Amino acid sequence: MPLCKPLRHLLAISLMTLMCPLTAVAEDVPERSQIADQYKWDLTDMYRNASAWEDDKAKLIALLPSIADYRGRLGNDGSTLLAAIEAIQAVETIVANLYVYAGLKNFEDTRISVNGARFSEAQGLYSQFQQALAFFSPELLSIPEDTLAHYVATTPGLSIYEHYLDETARMRAYTLSEAEEKLLAMASDPLSKFDSVFTAIDSSDLQFGRIVDEAGVEVELTTSRYGAFLHSTDRRVRKDAWTQLFEGYQTLNHTLAANYEGHVKSRVFFARARGFDSRLQQATYTNAIPIEVFNNLITAVRAGSGPLQRYLKLRESALGVDRLEVWDMYAPIVEPSLANISFDEAKHIVAEALTPLGDEYLDIYWKGFDEGWVDALANRGKRGGAYSWGTYTSKPYLSMNFEGTLNNVSTLAHEYGHSIHSYLTRNTQPQVYGDYRTFIAEIASMTNEAILMQKMLTEASSAAERAYLLSSYLDEFRGGFYRQASFADFEARAHAKVEAGEALTADVLNALYADVFSDYYGDAVHTDDLNQIEWSRIPHFLRGDNFYVYQYSTSFVAATALAKQILEEGEPARKRYLAMLKSGSNDYPIELLKKAGVDMTSAEPIKATVAVFDDLVGQLEQALRDMAATSAIKP
Repeated sequence: MPLCKPLRHLLAISLMTLMCPLTAVAEDVPERSQIADQYKWDLTDMYRNASAWEDDKAKLIALLPSIADYRGRLGNDGSTLLAAIEAIQAVETIVANLYVYAGLKNFEDTRISVNGARFSEAQGLYSQFQQALAFFSPELLSIPEDTLAHYVATTPGLSIYEHYLDETARMRAYTLSEAEEKLLAMASDPLSKFDSVFTAIDSSDLQFGRIVDEAGVEVELTTSRYGAFLHSTDRRVRKDAWTQLFEGYQTLNHTLAANYEGHVKSRVFFARARGFDSRLQQATYTNAIPIEVFNNLITAVRAGSGPLQRYLKLRESALGVDRLEVWDMYAPIVEPSLANISFDEAKHIVAEALTPLGDEYLDIYWKGFDEGWVDALANRGKRGGAYSWGTYTSKPYLSMNFEGTLNNVSTLAHEYGHSIHSYLTRNTQPQVYGDYRTFIAEIASMTNEAILMQKMLTEASSAAERAYLLSSYLDEFRGGFYRQASFADFEARAHAKVEAGEALTADVLNALYADVFSDYYGDAVHTDDLNQIEWSRIPHFLRGDNFYVYQYSTSFVAATALAKQILEEGEPARKRYLAMLKSGSNDYPIELLKKAGVDMTSAEPIKATVAVFDDLVGQLEQALRDMAATSAIKP
């Protein structure tokens, strides 16, 4: 039953990889208490304190049994069915708030055990809620279709749920008996802990020591700072950061492999229990995405890796290195035009770029800063990456670890795309449609990034600036399109091995990742044995809804097209786009995208995206030649 999906919008890690040098980094990561309130979110809108959370927990526990009052009665008449849905939504509101608030507090500082315990408790409460709902889908699907259609047509208030009921009917073949559904709901909590294990290791337990930065200062290496070090103009800094971070993960290679194998096996178990042929089929079908969309993506991107390798060879030449190493893949190939950006400056850069989306969009953007949606800066123990998360009744909170780079500016645009999407959906749609599929979710964030980049490219005032922006755009392209497709390819191969009865040991996973990397990058980048463990540090591989990352690639395709339409067509395209953002889940994602102006049901948009990448490589080659010519004629 898709009425309660508090996990769906844990959207992590911005994909925009705009190149920038290492900016000034404080020697030590601050404690949260040392960060000014203006850079921290305000969660008191959800619960003013832990006691208020406990009060709502008690309320939930008291209400949960009331759901059972509708057991055996859903088919009596339309009024009973409507009352049951509304009663469930009332409970859903509470459990979602308990869950998300506990998660947000835990992610502020994962070292605080009481917050971790509360989040674990919330996960248990959510499992209890799912168990209480175990009867609903089987009983709903037992109602004859003609009878259900009659209820919808004759019961005031029930017609709003027509699409929701249609979505539920899609799952008829994969919905089990009440007893079986209850058993799966009971299993969901213990079998969803693999992400929590990884988060605890990644955010709290793993330490990467200290490295010497560009200025000769010894600073702490953290996952949030790692990206900035990879963008350094000093190759020694890049190599030290990459090597030291990967060596940290290597120390837990077998532990992380065992954890990932457990996660994959749990997902395969749930898929098989419901009668799906594979976990991939379950992931795509449940999200109403034809499986061909996934298969077309992998086939087209893998076949279209030539332009990617061409770009990497160009990067090798521009950097003037004998061979391109993995730690060179993010280094700026021309001098960056922006560095040491303050967070306040970043807010205005993003706002100015997003003006084509209109006053309504920008008003919401500034409203978020006024109301405390944003947790901007890194602190010790804070969850890494960036994400947007909230509930139907909460603010659409977003978290990032701002370090003053241009990439961070893009991350702000990305995560705000999620949060504004959530705000528009929740303030337009009823609760039943106040969420959206992940296939649509990443489009909102990436469209923001695409518009930001297009503005910068159109305003480039020199060959050097154009070369810098083109290389930045190509790296964004590589990260959001090629890299995520390769991740999805790895996921598919790993799941296929488990489904064939094979084990996922550290050696197997390392070899698998090396093979996938070779298929996409060829000999354009040199790798050593450490690179094959990269799978072990990708958090999305362990999210509850795995087979998530392919939607970054498809979203990149759609966002590129939508941004182009908005910038070229103006008002008509903007209206179509905002209508999609306000639609939530009131239609299937493929259909929502068609209404917005993009058809993702064929491989053609993917192939067109490969062609765009190839053209951009050609433009960068010309810009670098223009730079060289300009430099040669200077006195």
